[in-house]
Amino acid sequence: MADTLRIGITGCGKIAHEDHVPGWLGVKGAKITALCDVNPAQMETLSAKFGLGDAARFTDSAAMFRSGVDAVVVCTPNKLHRPMTLDALAAGLHVLCEKPMAATTPETTRMIETARRANRILQINHTLHYHPPYAAFAKLVQQGTIGTPIHLRCLRAGGTTPDVGWSPGATWFVQKAWEGGIVLDIGVHMAEMMRWTAGPVTELAALTGTRKPGIDVIDNASVIMRFENGATGVLELSWVTPCGGGFLEVYGEKGTLRMGFTESAPIELIKPGRKGTPDVVTHPKVPAKRTTSQQAFFDAIRGKINSPTPGELGRDAIALCEAIVRSGETRKFVKVKRF
Repeated sequence: MADTLRIGITGCGKIAHEDHVPGWLGVKGAKITALCDVNPAQMETLSAKFGLGDAARFTDSAAMFRSGVDAVVVCTPNKLHRPMTLDALAAGLHVLCEKPMAATTPETTRMIETARRANRILQINHTLHYHPPYAAFAKLVQQGTIGTPIHLRCLRAGGTTPDVGWSPGATWFVQKAWEGGIVLDIGVHMAEMMRWTAGPVTELAALTGTRKPGIDVIDNASVIMRFENGATGVLELSWVTPCGGGFLEVYGEKGTLRMGFTESAPIELIKPGRKGTPDVVTHPKVPAKRTTSQQAFFDAIRGKINSPTPGELGRDAIALCEAIVRSGETRKFVKVKRF
């Protein structure tokens, strides 16, 4: 491998603009040398915004994989994540793949096994693991700050679908044919965050539905979970609540941790006061910075660390999503696959 890690970006839309390219520009020893998109205009826009004028342009991913890059970032619509990852691994490249890594657990297993046989790093871009408040929140629970978790609550709700809101025009978000929908878009983040915080989920039950006209994917889900340690959890997802809302709470034997309830600090720690006194509310310190996904991927390739979000973690997230969808279809409790 060359001294400089040569990076190819597949998919030059909003995700590349807001996350991956800015992240790579901060990694010393890495350089974006190739861009790939079926829409040449998107490559030109990305190039102009970030000064990537010397990066090669491709409209065919297979050609880019043969161009001399060492690693690729897959940030295309969901349906392309699995085939592009497999093709890149077959070409001997390391892969940083956007979430969701695939739509089903058998597909994720194939990706993991292919990476293992190729002796290449497969990292999934589960961004919450690289976001300081969420990482600090999970660490506080895992350290026993509130004792053993008893119950978790998570709400992520808004009034628009992604193609109308944060990524205008990306209609694949609301098409079943492209593996869109709120479960694989937001549920994959928040269900995995709950698993990261409190441990494996053993079973769940879900009510799912579609309320927005003109789409064929789930846009609402209410899920109840049972965790391996006996805790319970509730996850609520919606694209149809005009005022929106977002919070995360963990109730433990010794107190409560929560996010999303105050603008002055990202995390609240609530401990019971002495008899006859109010509860004590403090705001644990959150580190200002945390290693980015791109830096972690680079360090994993160089052998400095194990990836914090490998394919196995991505598969666990998909197992939760898979169970949510199946329970919504059957109206029954569903066991969550374990690997």
